[in-house]
Amino acid sequence: MIRTASDALGLATRSNLEFMGDAKTHADVTADADTTATGTSTATTASTATSETATPAAVSEAPATPVVARDWNALAGKVWPIAAMALAVVLWWPAAFSGTGDWMTLPVSAKTGSFLFLGTLVGAAVVSALVKSPWPRFGSAFGLTAIGWVMTDVAPGLPGERTALAALAGLGMLLGLWVGARAHGGPVAIASFLALVAGLSPATWGRGPLLTVAVALPFWVASKDRLAPTILAVVRVVLTWLFAVLIAVGLHAGWSKLRPGVLGDDPLEAAKVVGREFVTYLRSQWSEIVEASARAYTDWIWLAVVLAIVFVVAAEVLKRQCAKTSTTTSTKAK
Repeated sequence: MIRTASDALGLATRSNLEFMGDAKTHADVTADADTTATGTSTATTASTATSETATPAAVSEAPATPVVARDWNALAGKVWPIAAMALAVVLWWPAAFSGTGDWMTLPVSAKTGSFLFLGTLVGAAVVSALVKSPWPRFGSAFGLTAIGWVMTDVAPGLPGERTALAALAGLGMLLGLWVGARAHGGPVAIASFLALVAGLSPATWGRGPLLTVAVALPFWVASKDRLAPTILAVVRVVLTWLFAVLIAVGLHAGWSKLRPGVLGDDPLEAAKVVGREFVTYLRSQWSEIVEASARAYTDWIWLAVVLAIVFVVAAEVLKRQCAKTSTTTSTKAK
């Protein structure tokens, strides 16, 4: 009996100890879970605080969007071809035929064949000098010549004359395209082209102003080190102008010797007559032509001297301004 009570007491004691051990284990697990949760919450809070602290720095360190300056050269390169073609259309008739008839009409007759040839040559040369692309250049010159032909009230004349005159206009146009393409250069090349146009053009308007600009233009690139080249360029321009004047006057003189009907009956014979009279007239009259031209354009040449001085001063001021701007930019960069 005593043993049974003792066994019961031992069993109860072991049960209490096991229960206490289980309770302790449960408390430890709960404490560990609380510790883990607290650590996780602390880490999350710290991470959030770090992120919030780092965000302004990241934003402040982000590169600003650069301001792109407008490229004026690229814009001019896109606009100029269209503007040049429009300018060529506007200048074609005044530079070639102004003073020879009504607006946009051509001197289409057997007596004025030299005016037709030189006018279409000068008009196409002006177009070619302004428009650099080959096909737009050809299309503009051909279209303007065709429009002028259509707008002209062409007299019936003799058989074959209209065909010969149309061929003469086409030949002048093609030659003018070749001449104008030579003007795509520096100031000296442009000055020579202007002198050629001033000497060849049958238009009564613009010869003097063109000659003035042509003689003065080489001084735009003049300097102390380029004195001799500038003088040679001016001599070249003047000689080009006189050569063109001789060609135009000789051609008019030769064409005036054609008999009525020769151009339509035998264009080749007409060309021989014009060529023969051209050479004969210039051989005997060239000095008088040069002297008369110099006297007629003396005032324009004096004006060219004044314009040359303006060009020299303007070029020097522009050069100093560019140098000053370059120095300022270099200083700011440092």
